[in-house]
Order: sequence, then structure tokens, then C-alpha cells
Amino acid sequence: MNPDKPTQPDANQGEGDRVSSRHYNEQAREFVERGKVEPAARSAQAYIEQEPGDAARAERAAKRGPHTSRVSIDELVAKGRTVVDRVRPIVDRAVGKLRARLARK
Repeated sequence: MNPDKPTQPDANQGEGDRVSSRHYNEQAREFVERGKVEPAARSAQAYIEQEPGDAARAERAAKRGPHTSRVSIDELVAKGRTVVDRVRPIVDRAVGKLRARLARK
């Protein structure tokens, strides 16, 4: 570390992201203060009564949490698949599309 140029604090705050937490709390407080809780609750109740299957599906998805489509290399190896195995179908599709496009010309 150079004493003339101290390192800047990391903008990433990790799991305890205070800035995002503060924004969420402010927005939640404003939502309650504006009296939007009761109308939102009535709307949710009407949705549940009209579409019970869809509401149950949405609840299960929310309980599972966010779903990521990215898989780490460690997860691929644990599943017995290499990166090449995972990427090969994508490359094959791209090559097939390119060949088809060039064949038309």
C-alpha cells in the first residue's frame, strides 16, 4: 500500500448492505404512511380467491427464493459435467444456425 495513495473503501458492502437496507426501509415506511397497505391487502385477497392455483404456485416460488441460471465450475464438477459438456450444445446450435444461414446465400 502506498501511503500517498490510500486504498478506497470497497463499495460492495457484502451481506450487510446498509445502503440497500436503508432504501428498502424508507420505501416500506412511505408505503405504510400513504395508506396503501389496506388496498394492497384487499387486492391480494381477491387474487387468491380468483386464482388459487396460480397464487399457490407463486407462493411456492417465493419460498424457494431467487433462482440463478448460472452454475459455478465446482457445481458442474460435482454433477459430473465439465464446462465443455455444458457449452457444447450452445456452440453446436450456433454453428448449425450459421451453416444454415450461409447455405441460403
